[in-house]
Amino acid sequence: MGIFSGFSDKKKQTRETPTVEAHYIRLARYASLARYAVLICIVIFAVYAFSFHSSEITVDNFEYMMKFLNVGDDENTHAGSLIAFDGSKGNRGIIYKGDLAILNENGLTVAGWDGDVILREVFTFDHPKMIENGVNLFCYDLGGRELRIFNSYSQLQRLQYDYPIHWVSSAASGEFAVVSSAKGYRSAVYVYDKDFRIRYSRLFGDKYVDFTAISPDGQEFITAAHYSKKGNLITQIAKFNINQENAVFEQEFIGEIPLGIYYTEDGYCLLTTDTMRSFDSENNIVGEVDFAANELLSGKVFDKHVLINYSTEGLSGGTESTVYLPDGSVLLKKQFKSSLSDAIICGEKLYTLSPGVLTECDLNDGSERTFEIATSYSSLVADGDSIILFSENQAEYFDTEKESEQ
Repeated sequence: MGIFSGFSDKKKQTRETPTVEAHYIRLARYASLARYAVLICIVIFAVYAFSFHSSEITVDNFEYMMKFLNVGDDENTHAGSLIAFDGSKGNRGIIYKGDLAILNENGLTVAGWDGDVILREVFTFDHPKMIENGVNLFCYDLGGRELRIFNSYSQLQRLQYDYPIHWVSSAASGEFAVVSSAKGYRSAVYVYDKDFRIRYSRLFGDKYVDFTAISPDGQEFITAAHYSKKGNLITQIAKFNINQENAVFEQEFIGEIPLGIYYTEDGYCLLTTDTMRSFDSENNIVGEVDFAANELLSGKVFDKHVLINYSTEGLSGGTESTVYLPDGSVLLKKQFKSSLSDAIICGEKLYTLSPGVLTECDLNDGSERTFEIATSYSSLVADGDSIILFSENQAEYFDTEKESEQ
């Protein structure tokens, strides 16, 4: 044993068994380093946010984000069922991320059901239209040259076009398509990605594109166009893949004018002045309804159903609402003695609105219930399976079950 062996053993023992005090000192140093690292990250993030996104940092934004934080007991939180807003004959509304978006000739307002205004943007549109895809809110002037894109609390993008906008369609994945025109061409379709960059464009030299529909995944779109050939009006539908230059499918129908093209749950649907045609995903016609002999009032296409409103013969201003399945068979037919202000399908129910009366029809058994409502309500807004009554100055969730119990 060496003369310093005893000291060596003590040094090893000290290294291997630190004191409690030393252990907590080391933890305190690590915690201090972590704290300073977090502070540095916060400072860097704040500098970046104020440098590049200062216009979007407002008190309203923070209030909007706070509404998604659960800071109390959910049972004590009460969401309102009625929103009042500035009255205008041009008001139209849709549900966007649970809030109510209201558009008119003077701009856009997004309001929460607690009564707070989340966004108010002032601009002038002659013929305002609005759609949403669950990602963004699109406001455009039909026949104008401006498209504005919003999230719930700010404007994200403003696109200007050299020629009028004829239609806009959006996909659940964030992509969207715009129908306009270009120099030397009758029509043009521009497809954008979710970052508002053009991914695909298609120019039409001899056809007028009236409508387009973009698929839910944003990878293809369909156009409904019209043109004249040998004295005949012709409707043409064409399907495009955004990764290919030419159309992957085309078909023409003589003597008809397109009224709309829509993607459905299992394919797509074309409405014209004379016919409803349903196609499967392989472009085969699976259902066809000829209504050329009837006076068509309006038509709407939903995921699983098509709603067509006809003028009823023999009744003054009467309306016949018919719900079709994709194969063209009739699921429900209802007659109303007066004209309808609006009609939509929510879940498995058909709702029709006439002055002072809301009618609910079950699509499965045909049962019907009517409710007296204020005559000021002029349109219906769907929110999943729920229905919202909309007027020039207010919107209200309507609980049919609760009203039936009264």
